[in-house]
Amino acid sequence: MTWLVVLSTTLATRSAAYSMSPRGRLITRCRATMAPMEGVDVFKRALSGDGSVSAKAVDCTRTVAEVCGSQGCLPLAATALGRAMTSCLLIADGIQDEETFQVRFDGDGPLRGVFALANGRLETRGYVGNPRLALDAVDVRTGVGQGQLKVVRLKNLPGEETSRPFSSIVDIVSGEIAEDINHYVATSEQQEGALAAGVSLDDTNAVAAAGGWRLTLLPGASDEIATKVVDNVRRVLESGVSTTDMFLRGETCDDVLHRLLDGLEPTILPDVARPSFRCECDTSRVYRTLALLPRREVRHILATNDKIEAKCEFCARIYTLSPDQIEAHLRKVDSGEITIT
Repeated sequence: MTWLVVLSTTLATRSAAYSMSPRGRLITRCRATMAPMEGVDVFKRALSGDGSVSAKAVDCTRTVAEVCGSQGCLPLAATALGRAMTSCLLIADGIQDEETFQVRFDGDGPLRGVFALANGRLETRGYVGNPRLALDAVDVRTGVGQGQLKVVRLKNLPGEETSRPFSSIVDIVSGEIAEDINHYVATSEQQEGALAAGVSLDDTNAVAAAGGWRLTLLPGASDEIATKVVDNVRRVLESGVSTTDMFLRGETCDDVLHRLLDGLEPTILPDVARPSFRCECDTSRVYRTLALLPRREVRHILATNDKIEAKCEFCARIYTLSPDQIEAHLRKVDSGEITIT
Protein backbone atom coordinates (compact mmCIF):
# COMPACT_ATOMS: atom_id res chain seq x y z
CA MET A 1 0.00 0.00 0.00
CA THR A 2 1.32 3.46 -0.89
CA TRP A 3 0.56 6.58 1.12
CA LEU A 4 0.46 9.90 -0.68
CA VAL A 5 0.71 13.11 1.28
CA VAL A 6 -1.43 15.52 -0.71
CA LEU A 7 -3.88 18.37 -0.37
CA SER A 8 -1.48 20.90 1.14
CA THR A 9 -1.48 24.46 -0.16
CA THR A 10 1.34 26.34 -1.78
CA LEU A 11 2.71 27.08 1.67
CA ALA A 12 2.44 25.24 4.37
CA THR A 13 0.14 28.09 23.20
CA ARG A 14 0.46 28.46 26.24
CA SER A 15 0.26 32.17 25.76
CA ALA A 16 2.41 34.62 23.88
CA ALA A 17 1.84 38.32 23.26
CA TYR A 18 3.84 40.76 21.21
CA SER A 19 3.90 44.45 20.40
CA MET A 20 6.24 45.62 17.69
CA SER A 21 6.29 49.05 16.10
CA PRO A 22 8.54 52.08 15.71
CA ARG A 23 7.00 53.40 18.93
CA GLY A 24 7.53 50.37 21.13
CA ARG A 25 8.32 46.68 21.38
CA LEU A 26 7.06 44.34 24.08
CA ILE A 27 7.52 40.59 24.33
CA THR A 28 6.30 37.94 26.73
CA ARG A 29 6.87 34.20 26.77
CA CYS A 30 4.48 31.28 26.85
CA ARG A 31 2.75 30.03 29.97
CA ALA A 32 0.43 27.11 30.63
CA THR A 33 -3.01 26.88 32.20
CA MET A 34 -5.17 23.81 32.77
CA ALA A 35 -8.96 23.75 32.73
CA PRO A 36 -11.85 22.08 30.89
CA MET A 37 -13.13 23.47 27.59
CA GLU A 38 -16.68 24.66 27.01
CA GLY A 39 -18.64 27.34 25.12
CA VAL A 40 -18.49 28.53 21.50
CA ASP A 41 -15.87 30.34 19.45
CA VAL A 42 -16.25 34.11 19.23
CA PHE A 43 -14.58 36.99 17.35
CA LYS A 44 -15.28 40.56 18.55
CA ARG A 45 -14.12 44.03 17.50
CA ALA A 46 -13.84 47.45 19.15
CA LEU A 47 -12.67 51.00 18.47
CA SER A 48 -11.22 53.67 20.70
CA GLY A 49 -13.44 56.67 21.37
CA ASP A 50 -11.67 58.82 18.78
CA GLY A 51 -11.59 56.02 16.21
CA SER A 52 -7.81 55.93 15.93
CA VAL A 53 -7.26 52.50 17.50
CA SER A 54 -8.77 49.22 16.34
CA ALA A 55 -8.93 46.26 18.71
CA LYS A 56 -9.92 42.67 17.94
CA ALA A 57 -10.17 39.63 20.19
CA VAL A 58 -10.84 35.99 19.37
CA ASP A 59 -11.68 32.90 21.36
CA CYS A 60 -10.95 30.06 18.92
CA THR A 61 -10.61 27.26 21.45
CA ARG A 62 -12.91 24.77 19.73
CA THR A 63 -11.46 25.41 16.28
CA VAL A 64 -7.88 24.91 17.44
CA ALA A 65 -8.86 21.88 19.52
CA GLU A 66 -10.56 20.27 16.51
CA VAL A 67 -7.55 20.73 14.25
CA CYS A 68 -4.96 19.69 16.83
CA GLY A 69 -7.06 16.71 17.86
CA SER A 70 -7.50 15.43 14.31
CA GLN A 71 -3.76 15.68 13.68
CA GLY A 72 -2.82 14.09 17.00
CA CYS A 73 -0.68 17.06 18.01
CA LEU A 74 1.49 16.76 21.09
CA PRO A 75 1.93 19.91 23.26
CA LEU A 76 4.65 21.65 21.25
CA ALA A 77 2.90 21.15 17.91
CA ALA A 78 -0.48 22.19 19.36
CA THR A 79 1.09 25.33 20.80
CA ALA A 80 2.77 26.37 17.57
CA LEU A 81 -0.20 25.50 15.35
CA GLY A 82 -2.69 27.21 17.67
CA ARG A 83 -0.65 30.39 17.70
CA ALA A 84 -0.40 30.38 13.91
CA MET A 85 -4.13 29.79 13.32
CA THR A 86 -5.10 32.42 15.91
CA SER A 87 -2.76 34.98 14.37
CA CYS A 88 -4.09 34.33 10.87
CA LEU A 89 -7.68 34.82 12.04
CA LEU A 90 -6.77 38.16 13.60
CA ILE A 91 -4.91 39.36 10.50
CA ALA A 92 -7.50 38.07 8.01
CA ASP A 93 -10.46 39.82 9.63
CA GLY A 94 -11.67 42.57 7.32
CA ILE A 95 -10.61 41.09 3.98
CA GLN A 96 -13.16 39.85 1.43
CA ASP A 97 -14.80 36.49 2.08
CA GLU A 98 -12.81 34.53 -0.52
CA GLU A 99 -9.52 36.31 0.10
CA THR A 100 -6.99 34.60 2.33
CA PHE A 101 -3.99 35.30 4.52
CA GLN A 102 -1.62 32.39 4.88
CA VAL A 103 1.74 31.80 6.49
CA ARG A 104 4.34 29.08 6.38
CA PHE A 105 7.24 28.92 8.79
CA ASP A 106 10.05 27.13 6.95
CA GLY A 107 12.52 26.74 9.79
CA ASP A 108 15.25 24.22 10.48
CA GLY A 109 13.68 23.16 13.78
CA PRO A 110 12.27 19.70 14.53
CA LEU A 111 8.64 20.78 13.96
CA ARG A 112 9.53 20.67 10.25
CA GLY A 113 7.37 23.65 9.35
CA VAL A 114 4.15 25.29 10.51
CA PHE A 115 1.39 26.35 8.12
CA ALA A 116 -1.85 28.24 8.74
CA LEU A 117 -4.45 30.04 6.65
CA ALA A 118 -7.61 32.07 7.26
CA ASN A 119 -10.11 33.71 4.91
CA GLY A 120 -12.45 36.67 5.22
CA ARG A 121 -15.22 34.46 6.62
CA LEU A 122 -12.84 33.59 9.48
CA GLU A 123 -12.54 30.00 8.33
CA THR A 124 -9.13 28.61 9.12
CA ARG A 125 -6.98 25.53 8.82
CA GLY A 126 -3.36 24.57 9.34
CA TYR A 127 -0.89 21.80 9.97
CA VAL A 128 2.51 21.05 11.49
CA GLY A 129 5.13 18.98 9.72
CA ASN A 130 5.90 16.91 12.81
CA PRO A 131 2.78 16.90 15.04
CA ARG A 132 4.11 14.10 17.27
CA LEU A 133 7.30 15.90 18.23
CA ALA A 134 8.03 15.38 21.92
CA LEU A 135 10.50 17.69 23.66
CA ASP A 136 11.18 18.13 27.36
CA ALA A 137 9.81 21.68 27.24
CA VAL A 138 7.21 23.45 25.10
CA ASP A 139 9.75 25.68 23.38
CA VAL A 140 8.22 26.97 20.16
CA ARG A 141 11.32 28.96 19.23
CA THR A 142 13.42 25.79 19.21
CA GLY A 143 10.69 23.80 17.48
CA VAL A 144 10.43 26.29 14.62
CA GLY A 145 14.14 27.08 14.33
CA GLN A 146 15.80 29.55 12.01
CA GLY A 147 14.71 30.07 8.44
CA GLN A 148 12.06 31.96 6.50
CA LEU A 149 8.47 33.04 6.98
CA LYS A 150 6.54 32.83 3.72
CA VAL A 151 3.38 34.92 3.53
CA VAL A 152 0.77 34.76 0.77
CA ARG A 153 -2.25 37.03 0.47
CA LEU A 154 -4.86 35.86 -2.04
CA LYS A 155 -6.61 39.03 -3.23
CA ASN A 156 -9.60 39.83 -5.44
CA LEU A 157 -8.58 42.76 -7.64
CA PRO A 158 -11.13 45.03 -9.37
CA GLY A 159 -11.89 43.89 -12.91
CA GLU A 160 -10.32 40.45 -12.51
CA GLU A 161 -12.36 37.25 -12.40
CA THR A 162 -9.89 35.16 -10.42
CA SER A 163 -8.01 35.91 -7.22
CA ARG A 164 -4.34 36.70 -7.45
CA PRO A 165 -1.67 35.60 -4.94
CA PHE A 166 0.80 38.14 -3.56
CA SER A 167 3.78 36.50 -1.90
CA SER A 168 6.45 37.75 0.47
CA ILE A 169 9.39 36.05 2.15
CA VAL A 170 11.07 37.39 5.28
CA ASP A 171 13.49 35.94 7.77
CA ILE A 172 12.10 34.36 10.93
CA VAL A 173 12.98 36.86 13.66
CA SER A 174 12.16 34.78 16.72
CA GLY A 175 10.27 31.59 15.89
CA GLU A 176 7.58 32.47 18.44
CA ILE A 177 4.94 32.70 15.65
CA ALA A 178 2.92 35.79 16.65
CA GLU A 179 5.99 37.97 16.96
CA ASP A 180 7.14 36.96 13.49
CA ILE A 181 3.74 37.57 11.90
CA ASN A 182 3.39 40.95 13.58
CA HIS A 183 6.92 41.87 12.51
CA TYR A 184 5.93 41.03 8.94
CA VAL A 185 2.78 43.18 8.90
CA ALA A 186 4.64 46.05 10.60
CA THR A 187 7.64 46.09 8.26
CA SER A 188 6.19 44.80 4.99
CA GLU A 189 2.65 46.17 5.16
CA GLN A 190 3.28 49.19 7.42
CA GLN A 191 0.55 48.22 9.89
CA GLU A 192 1.57 49.51 13.30
CA GLY A 193 0.30 47.63 16.32
CA ALA A 194 0.46 44.61 18.59
CA LEU A 195 -0.52 40.95 18.19
CA ALA A 196 -1.05 38.21 20.78
CA ALA A 197 -1.79 34.51 20.37
CA GLY A 198 -1.93 31.76 22.94
CA VAL A 199 -2.91 28.19 23.70
CA SER A 200 -3.47 26.60 27.11
CA LEU A 201 -3.44 22.84 27.61
CA ASP A 202 -5.21 20.73 30.23
CA ASP A 203 -3.66 17.95 32.30
CA THR A 204 -4.18 15.49 29.43
CA ASN A 205 -2.32 17.83 27.03
CA ALA A 206 -5.55 18.58 25.14
CA VAL A 207 -6.34 22.16 24.10
CA ALA A 208 -8.21 23.84 26.95
CA ALA A 209 -8.23 27.39 25.58
CA ALA A 210 -6.94 29.21 22.51
CA GLY A 211 -7.25 32.80 21.41
CA GLY A 212 -5.62 36.17 21.20
CA TRP A 213 -5.98 39.80 20.30
CA ARG A 214 -4.75 42.47 17.93
CA LEU A 215 -4.36 46.22 18.39
CA THR A 216 -3.82 48.44 15.35
CA LEU A 217 -2.99 52.14 15.27
CA LEU A 218 -5.02 53.63 12.43
CA PRO A 219 -3.88 56.56 10.25
CA GLY A 220 -3.98 59.79 12.21
CA ALA A 221 -3.35 58.24 15.62
CA SER A 222 -1.46 60.75 17.75
CA ASP A 223 1.75 60.07 19.64
CA GLU A 224 -0.25 60.46 22.85
CA ILE A 225 -2.65 57.70 21.80
CA ALA A 226 0.25 55.50 20.69
CA THR A 227 1.91 55.94 24.07
CA LYS A 228 -1.31 55.00 25.85
CA VAL A 229 -1.67 51.87 23.71
CA VAL A 230 1.91 50.80 24.48
CA ASP A 231 1.29 51.42 28.19
CA ASN A 232 -1.87 49.31 28.09
CA VAL A 233 -0.11 46.45 26.33
CA ARG A 234 2.76 46.60 28.80
CA ARG A 235 0.30 46.54 31.70
CA VAL A 236 -1.48 43.52 30.22
CA LEU A 237 1.76 41.62 29.79
CA GLU A 238 3.15 42.51 33.19
CA SER A 239 -0.06 41.41 34.90
CA GLY A 240 0.80 37.79 34.16
CA VAL A 241 -2.83 37.12 33.17
CA SER A 242 -3.00 35.92 29.59
CA THR A 243 -5.98 35.97 27.25
CA THR A 244 -6.45 32.23 27.67
CA ASP A 245 -6.28 32.66 31.45
CA MET A 246 -9.20 35.07 31.11
CA PHE A 247 -11.20 32.65 28.96
CA LEU A 248 -10.60 29.78 31.36
CA ARG A 249 -11.94 31.77 34.30
CA GLY A 250 -15.08 32.70 32.39
CA GLU A 251 -14.22 36.09 30.94
CA THR A 252 -15.04 36.97 27.34
CA CYS A 253 -13.66 38.73 24.29
CA ASP A 254 -15.46 41.87 25.46
CA ASP A 255 -13.45 41.76 28.69
CA VAL A 256 -10.24 41.40 26.69
CA LEU A 257 -11.13 44.43 24.53
CA HIS A 258 -11.98 46.61 27.52
CA ARG A 259 -8.65 45.66 29.06
CA LEU A 260 -6.71 46.59 25.92
CA LEU A 261 -8.52 49.92 25.38
CA ASP A 262 -8.59 50.96 29.01
CA GLY A 263 -8.65 54.76 29.23
CA LEU A 264 -9.44 55.16 25.52
CA GLU A 265 -13.26 55.22 25.79
CA PRO A 266 -13.76 51.95 23.91
CA THR A 267 -16.83 51.13 21.85
CA ILE A 268 -17.46 47.39 21.54
CA LEU A 269 -19.03 46.74 18.14
CA PRO A 270 -22.21 44.63 18.31
CA ASP A 271 -21.37 42.18 15.52
CA VAL A 272 -20.25 38.73 16.65
CA ALA A 273 -18.34 36.50 14.22
CA ARG A 274 -17.89 32.74 14.62
CA PRO A 275 -14.45 31.42 13.64
CA SER A 276 -14.45 27.86 12.34
CA PHE A 277 -12.30 25.12 10.84
CA ARG A 278 -12.79 24.45 7.15
CA CYS A 279 -10.96 21.86 5.08
CA GLU A 280 -11.28 21.89 1.29
CA CYS A 281 -10.01 18.38 0.66
CA ASP A 282 -11.95 16.00 -1.60
CA THR A 283 -11.37 13.08 -3.95
CA SER A 284 -10.78 15.37 -6.93
CA ARG A 285 -7.64 16.73 -5.29
CA VAL A 286 -6.27 13.24 -4.88
CA TYR A 287 -6.91 12.53 -8.56
CA ARG A 288 -5.27 15.82 -9.51
CA THR A 289 -2.14 15.00 -7.52
CA LEU A 290 -1.87 11.60 -9.19
CA ALA A 291 -2.46 13.08 -12.64
CA LEU A 292 0.46 15.47 -12.15
CA LEU A 293 2.87 12.63 -11.38
CA PRO A 294 4.96 11.08 -14.18
CA ARG A 295 3.01 8.21 -15.73
CA ARG A 296 5.91 5.80 -15.14
CA GLU A 297 5.76 6.54 -11.42
CA VAL A 298 1.98 6.08 -11.34
CA ARG A 299 2.24 2.75 -13.18
CA HIS A 300 4.82 1.53 -10.67
CA ILE A 301 2.57 2.52 -7.76
CA LEU A 302 -0.42 0.75 -9.28
CA ALA A 303 1.59 -2.39 -10.06
CA THR A 304 2.88 -2.75 -6.51
CA ASN A 305 -0.22 -1.81 -4.51
CA ASP A 306 -3.78 -3.03 -4.37
CA LYS A 307 -4.99 0.42 -3.33
CA ILE A 308 -3.80 3.99 -2.94
CA GLU A 309 -4.46 5.92 0.25
CA ALA A 310 -4.06 9.68 0.54
CA LYS A 311 -4.21 11.47 3.86
CA CYS A 312 -5.20 15.13 4.17
CA GLU A 313 -2.67 17.08 6.19
CA PHE A 314 -5.36 19.38 7.58
CA CYS A 315 -8.20 17.12 8.73
CA ALA A 316 -6.47 13.71 8.61
CA ARG A 317 -9.22 12.28 6.41
CA ILE A 318 -8.07 9.26 4.40
CA TYR A 319 -9.10 8.76 0.76
CA THR A 320 -8.84 5.23 -0.68
CA LEU A 321 -8.75 4.61 -4.43
CA SER A 322 -8.41 1.38 -6.39
CA PRO A 323 -6.05 0.96 -9.38
CA ASP A 324 -9.09 0.64 -11.67
CA GLN A 325 -10.48 3.98 -10.47
CA ILE A 326 -7.15 5.70 -10.97
CA GLU A 327 -6.54 4.22 -14.41
CA ALA A 328 -10.01 5.24 -15.58
CA HIS A 329 -9.44 8.79 -14.40
CA LEU A 330 -6.01 9.06 -16.01
CA ARG A 331 -7.41 7.84 -19.34
CA LYS A 332 -9.89 10.71 -19.26
CA VAL A 333 -7.09 13.15 -18.45
CA ASP A 334 -4.85 11.85 -21.23
CA SER A 335 -7.70 11.96 -23.76
CA GLY A 336 -8.54 15.55 -22.86
CA GLU A 337 -11.95 14.65 -21.45
CA ILE A 338 -10.82 16.05 -18.10
CA THR A 339 -8.65 19.16 -17.85
CA ILE A 340 -6.26 19.65 -14.95
CA THR A 341 -6.19 23.22 -13.68
